[in-house]
Amino acid sequence: MNDIKAQPEFWSKVMISIYSYGHMVRKIPNVLIRRILLFPYLLLDTLIIRGLLNSMLPYSLKMGNGIKIWHPFGIIIHSKSKIGNNVELRHQVTIGKSTAESGLPIIGNNVSIGAGAKILGEIYIGDGSIVGANAVVTKSFPKNSVLVGCPAMNIAKKEAAIN
Repeated sequence: MNDIKAQPEFWSKVMISIYSYGHMVRKIPNVLIRRILLFPYLLLDTLIIRGLLNSMLPYSLKMGNGIKIWHPFGIIIHSKSKIGNNVELRHQVTIGKSTAESGLPIIGNNVSIGAGAKILGEIYIGDGSIVGANAVVTKSFPKNSVLVGCPAMNIAKKEAAIN
């Protein structure tokens, strides 16, 4: 489960607390108890995550440990996307489908996603990658990529040649 204390901001702590509660309750096998305990989650999700923070962090999302959310405003993540361990998210990030028929992204471990980035479609972002601010990623990239631009391109090899 995600460490609430590791979150860098108050609203990040609130967002992860609500998500963690919903994700935990989702696993309760007794349907009646699960529905009763989901009510507080649905209320807090609607009022705080969707209403105040203008974000979507569904309790059914498969998200690894060590997630950090910087400025948790306007973050939209599809409920069936997958996010690895130690991923950093910033404000206005979208992770989801590119069309109604497309698949969903899988984000590897130790990935940093910049403000305003859009990660769309059935793609994979490799471990240790960096997605720059406002990048639009619509194809898969290997580990340790540095993705910038619209459409995103990998500049990691170019930077290695410069240094």
